[in-house]
Amino acid sequence: MFILDYPTRSYLRKPPVLKPSACTPLFLAAFDRGAGCCIHSHSQWAVLVTLLVERDFGSKACFEISNIEQIKGIPKGRGQVGNLGFFDTLRIPIIENTAHEEDLTSSLEKAMEAYPDAYAVLVRRHGVYVWGDNVHKAKTQAECFDYLFQLAVEMKKLGLPWLKETA
Repeated sequence: MFILDYPTRSYLRKPPVLKPSACTPLFLAAFDRGAGCCIHSHSQWAVLVTLLVERDFGSKACFEISNIEQIKGIPKGRGQVGNLGFFDTLRIPIIENTAHEEDLTSSLEKAMEAYPDAYAVLVRRHGVYVWGDNVHKAKTQAECFDYLFQLAVEMKKLGLPWLKETA
């Protein structure tokens, strides 16, 4: 187990035969914004969503979905009370992958600044970073995001839109 002193970024304890994760700077970026936990996954649904967004909306677009019940599992944003509602639109930025995980840090931080209410950042052809106030919330949010990514892929197969058009 690695134990990091957050203010000094120095390790208080680390196994002699292991090295810290290359994701550490990315986790710290989430902690710098108030997260209590950050989870990284290589979900195939996250990867597929990034490719669908790029194909259908361009490489600068974010993932957007609305009018889906599971959106209610995602908080409204930093400093806001409560979770998103059924009629809200969930937006998740997408950054480009790099050859080395730690090289994602700058683009992840820029995406977090551009989308301050987001609790996730997708990495094209790679996966997703999800954060929350604590481990329980981050895990719940990660499960909600993965559900939404899978649903979005299936909706695309059926020709269904991710956003409900308003009259």
